[in-house]
Amino acid sequence: MRYFVVSFYIALKCFFDNTFKKINSISKFFREKLTPRSMNLRILFAILHLQRFLKLTGKNKNKCADVAGENIRCLLGPDRKINFVWLTQRREALDYAATFGRDEKIMAQLDDCAAQLNKIVKPLHDMGSPVVLAPMHMVSDILSGIVAGKAYPGNGTVIVSANAEAYQSEDRRRGGVNLTYCSIHGNNEGIAENIMSACLSAAKHDTNIIIFPDIVPEYTYKTGATFSSRINCTMFGRKASLHSGVFRLAKVISAKVIFFYLYYEDGIKIHIHPPMDKKEAFTSMPGLIESAIREHPQDWLLWHLHSLYFINH
Repeated sequence: MRYFVVSFYIALKCFFDNTFKKINSISKFFREKLTPRSMNLRILFAILHLQRFLKLTGKNKNKCADVAGENIRCLLGPDRKINFVWLTQRREALDYAATFGRDEKIMAQLDDCAAQLNKIVKPLHDMGSPVVLAPMHMVSDILSGIVAGKAYPGNGTVIVSANAEAYQSEDRRRGGVNLTYCSIHGNNEGIAENIMSACLSAAKHDTNIIIFPDIVPEYTYKTGATFSSRINCTMFGRKASLHSGVFRLAKVISAKVIFFYLYYEDGIKIHIHPPMDKKEAFTSMPGLIESAIREHPQDWLLWHLHSLYFINH
């Protein structure tokens, strides 16, 4: 009897797993093929809420949400509740709306954010200072890149920790932004050549360097980098490590650093910090990252990473 019960349970579980995979495939197909011009973003959000209610978001998202929930509890306390699955769903929907979908409302919000950023960036270039833009992983890294790329001179080189072509050229074109990507993965000679080329262009005011300051040390390890690429600091009352790329690049080209992040409150909005030199950026960066996470934890995308900034050697 027990054998038949177990066999029935396994068969039923396999049936539902296969069914959910097919439903997710169909859902993905419609997300890719239907633009927000034919599907309002509010309707798309409603579909994603239904998908989450029916628990059709997939095992990977749910596992990431479990890790995120524990990290949130440890750093912000047990009373702070954030739906990480919805955070990732919303990011995907906004990315889609801003690139393939060309949603007019989202594009207008991004243009407004870019205009605010440009009011700070252009005067620095006019004064002869190169610029390093330091957006945080809030709301969407792709949307942050779009906003940064729209600032004067209208070009941006993004230093990324993953495949440099993850954000496809067609999506960049549809997003109305001129961005190039430089990956820190690969052979050391290639990395150095690409970064130096980007720095020369930035020094000539042909582009802005864009690098995410809240990148976690896990990515530094993946590149095989040594401890020299990180700085020790204190965040959330704990010993922490941050990547030093922001002020190292600023030092190379004598650039001003502008930290900013997007947040979502009835639309996409932007918070911009005043320009800083490399020394100010060095001392201020841990506090800026922590304050952004505390003020807008529902928008931060990296909650699911296991060690965050607190690797115990």
